[in-house]
Amino acid sequence: MREPFLRTLTRNTTVAAVVAVLLVLRFPGPAGFGWGYLDAFTLGFCFAFFGHYVEVGLLALPGIDVGAGRLVRIVGWFAGGLWCYVVGRWLWILYGRDVRQLPGLVWGGVFLVALELGLHFVLKLEGRPNFYQGRGDA
Repeated sequence: MREPFLRTLTRNTTVAAVVAVLLVLRFPGPAGFGWGYLDAFTLGFCFAFFGHYVEVGLLALPGIDVGAGRLVRIVGWFAGGLWCYVVGRWLWILYGRDVRQLPGLVWGGVFLVALELGLHFVLKLEGRPNFYQGRGDA
């Protein structure tokens, strides 16, 4: 079941806006809060938007919700997080920011795994299909 693109975009923009608040507090911009927030939002959006498509791709794999498939899913989130972080870091360079202030690349994978687990926990609380119940087709 595919959802409309605008719904995907709206939901992931909202997630990115929340993540950006946390990121801008940790990595403030040199030109004030506004530009720092934009930079942080860009990084958060890479994880929220592209991470969604990592999840969609993983859900297309047969047996991803049973047995070792759940471990494959977590490893897939980690690998996808690395790529989300590469794109985000590249955009920071284009914005003129110094990427040396960001954590190492491996933390991109860790961040996407944590983000996906958190989002699936919210789905569980809402009674919707989620990773924890073995039905991740949300």
